[in-house]
Amino acid sequence: MRKINLRDINHHAKQWDHPVKGLFEYAHSMKENGGNILKLSKKDRERYCLSLVGLCLRDESSLDWWVHTPNSDPPDGLVMTLKQENNGGYMGYMREIEVVEHRDAPENIFDVIKNKMVEKTYEPNTVLVCLALTPAIYDFQKLATILTAIKSSLKHIFVVFTGIPLTYGLPTSDQIQTTYTMIQLVPVFQQITIDSRSHLNDFKEKYEKGKESRLIENNDVHYGTANPKYMRNSN
Repeated sequence: MRKINLRDINHHAKQWDHPVKGLFEYAHSMKENGGNILKLSKKDRERYCLSLVGLCLRDESSLDWWVHTPNSDPPDGLVMTLKQENNGGYMGYMREIEVVEHRDAPENIFDVIKNKMVEKTYEPNTVLVCLALTPAIYDFQKLATILTAIKSSLKHIFVVFTGIPLTYGLPTSDQIQTTYTMIQLVPVFQQITIDSRSHLNDFKEKYEKGKESRLIENNDVHYGTANPKYMRNSN
């Protein structure tokens, strides 16, 4: 990803949150809807998908990645990480996320992704992420091979889902609840499986320190928090 200066990042969003915040919002919505993810609003499911992408990027890169869900789309979401330069300033790496859902028969996942690939032209910085909601056994290696041959402006395509590849063995009930997998289908086949518990602990530590969000205003970067103990007394 190319470097992006703070002014450009600020143009997209001023507040960026820890991906776990989206998981908390997802859990709240699931409780209100009887645990049925299909009853959640489209925006809630997109936020959930964005959170999983952010967590996988954090796990893979060992860097803090932050997410933002715009009120209107496109894009469906944004992911960003900051790197401090030698001069003390910050440069960012950001991607726009286009979310597509697969909630039909397992064999139809190809058509779901292909339709997105060919329906329009996307910005070079756009990543397509398929949120797989249909429990099944998938051959993602084969899917990646087929998709790579399709001409599209989308150069990076991923699928995310709850669970683990079968090559890891059968998951336990605990693993199913806390384990997520993200697979890159295009341009090359790669996969990462994470346990969300370590990221939950990271969020709690940052929340206690008042640092679970990043605020960007022009060329200044600050931490933000919803922790009441850091709220300024208005009196």
